[in-house]
Amino acid sequence: MREEIDDEAVRAELKAIIAKVDDRGSLLFTKWLLTRISKNQPLPPIDEVKALHDAFVRVAAAFRAHRKVKAADLDLVNRWIGVEDVEIARPLADATKFYRAKKKMTRVELSRRCRFPLRAILQLERGQVKDMTLPRLQQLADGLGVELGEFMDKVAELEKSSKR
Repeated sequence: MREEIDDEAVRAELKAIIAKVDDRGSLLFTKWLLTRISKNQPLPPIDEVKALHDAFVRVAAAFRAHRKVKAADLDLVNRWIGVEDVEIARPLADATKFYRAKKKMTRVELSRRCRFPLRAILQLERGQVKDMTLPRLQQLADGLGVELGEFMDKVAELEKSSKR
């Protein structure tokens, strides 16, 4: 005879486990993993899960501290977090314009601050940039004077609202 599982008890148990997570990288990894499970997407092989988690932690810590991220960590994270099903060009453009306007910055100023050619900023704000590497996103966020996590949260928020 199978025991009935109480959904509320499971939710409470998951919240208690997540409350113990003390670093952003682990939270991001947990969210990523649960999202993949809920969408029935492939998961990394069991022998790669720990390495992937550790890479998430190191990448998140490096971004927060504005340090260079190790190429091996970026490669491992990029291999699993692909954005194939996300149209990022418009939300990336809108987030860039949002933070640039908030800082009362011209496109030329942004270009100088993030060390991108002005043409790249124009293409970005016109929604012509379909993807960017994590280091380039970090440069953009730095130029805009915001944390990369905050910037990407805004991109995600705008991407979700565009689907409605």
